[in-house]
Amino acid sequence: MTTESLPSNIYAIADIHGRADLLDVMLGYIAEDAAVHGSKPVVIFLGDLIDRGPDSPKVIDRVRETLDLYPGSRLILGNHDFFLRELLRGTLTSEDAINWLDWGGVATLSAYSDRPVPDLANIAADIRRDFPHHVDVLENALTFKEIGRFCFVHAGIRPGIELIDQDEYDLRWIRAGFLDHLDVFRHIVLHGHTITASLRPEIHSNRIALDTGAYRSGRLSAAVIRDDELSHFLCTELTEEGAIRIGEWRPE
Repeated sequence: MTTESLPSNIYAIADIHGRADLLDVMLGYIAEDAAVHGSKPVVIFLGDLIDRGPDSPKVIDRVRETLDLYPGSRLILGNHDFFLRELLRGTLTSEDAINWLDWGGVATLSAYSDRPVPDLANIAADIRRDFPHHVDVLENALTFKEIGRFCFVHAGIRPGIELIDQDEYDLRWIRAGFLDHLDVFRHIVLHGHTITASLRPEIHSNRIALDTGAYRSGRLSAAVIRDDELSHFLCTELTEEGAIRIGEWRPE
C-alpha cells in the first residue's frame, strides 16, 4: 500500500472471549468516532471471539455485521476460534476437543445448543444449520494482516522468519520466543493472546499487546491507528453500578 491508500483510521480489538456486552459498547463508540471524522474506519479483530464469556454467538454476529459495514475490516483467527472452525469442518481432533472444552469451549457450545456438551457432532450440525453465517466468518478469517507499518496477528510471530513463511500454529499460539524477543521486527506487531500483567494495553519496542483479559477483568481494549501511527487506546470499564463505560487511554 502507498501512504495515500492506507486507511486513515484503524481499530484493532483483541480477545473478546464472549463478552458481547463490552463489544457492543466498543463498536458504538467506534461508530460515533467514525461519524466525527467523516470516514469509515477499518476494524481488525485479533481473534479469540469465543469461549469463557457468555455470549460467543452474539459476538460473532457483531463481528460479521462490522465486517460488512466497514470495507477492509478483517478477522484474524485466534486459537479458540480455530477449535470452533475445526468442529464445524468435522476435523476437530479428540485431543483438541478435550483441550478446548477445558479452556472455555463449554460456554460457547452451551450458548449455541441445548444438547449435552459431549454431543459434539450434533452440536456442530445444529450450528451449521442455524448459523451458516458463522461458518462463513470463520472460514474467511486470516492468519495475519499487514497494513502499513503494522502487522496484525493473534498471538505473535516467530523471529527471523518472513511473514509469508510463518507457521500458522505460531501465529495463533506463540509466547516464548516472541514475547521475550527485544529486537525490532519489520513491522510493529499488534497482538492479543497473552493477557498483559497490567490489564492495560502495553507498548513494547517491537510490539503492542492488547489482551486485557476482557472475560474476567471487564476491560476490552482496542488500539487506534491513525495515519499509520499509534494514536491512543480505547478501553471499556465496568462501573460499580454494573454499567459499561468506555474512554480513551494513553500510557503515561
